[in-house]
Amino acid sequence: MSKSLTLDHFGFLELSGKDAKKFLQGYTTCNLENLTPETAQIGAICDIQGKVITSFLLVDTEEKLLLRMSKDLLDKTLSFLSKYIVFSKAEIKDISNELFCYGNDSAQNKHMSVQAIDNGLEIHLGNRKELWLNKKESKKEMDIKDWTDLEIELLHSWISSENSQLFLPQSLNYHEIDALDFEKGCYLGQEIIARMHFRGKLKKKLHLINNPIVELTDGVLVSQGRKKTLAILRNTTDQPIEVVSKENTRVLAQPI
Repeated sequence: MSKSLTLDHFGFLELSGKDAKKFLQGYTTCNLENLTPETAQIGAICDIQGKVITSFLLVDTEEKLLLRMSKDLLDKTLSFLSKYIVFSKAEIKDISNELFCYGNDSAQNKHMSVQAIDNGLEIHLGNRKELWLNKKESKKEMDIKDWTDLEIELLHSWISSENSQLFLPQSLNYHEIDALDFEKGCYLGQEIIARMHFRGKLKKKLHLINNPIVELTDGVLVSQGRKKTLAILRNTTDQPIEVVSKENTRVLAQPI
């Protein structure tokens, strides 16, 4: 039997207008050319230095673009994009009081597909699905840490205010989950992101730790589940490294 929970740490921005998609294409790491109302897309918005301001899950409803991201980055992202959108025939606003995010652990072997349902949208993400509904409910049939373990299984990690503007998107392994396209045309931060990729000088990488970790003595935790952890660690090799938690536990971290 499937279980659900309210993902109230997520919120939504809405882009609308004739140039909405064209505008967003110039500020995202992913390529929106093949995005349809039947598909979802993970991506990131970066600053001019190529550091990720926010990550998102995107859906195109034909009438508007919906970006689901960490709620604590909505204001920052809205302020950042608003500086540039005034030059386009597009508008952006926070609709977190109109649209709400829920998680469900049922898997239907569909990946990044979107289906319209009563009161909203159903986004299939392989081992789980999200429901974006226009009604607010309280669901807690599973723990958030178990949900995070499902995200980590597919290497889906989301930037929050704690780690905004700290990492390049490739450090988050976004190129491996189709959230970063090195062949895409220009977008803000693209020059530095591409240069670091083609020179092969990435020193900070995403690592999988098959243990629950609360805090590391060195490195930055990105996602913390009940059984698994994703962390950004300095590692210039492709070999596992040993890390030490603040609880003085030594564990092996596998670069991804």
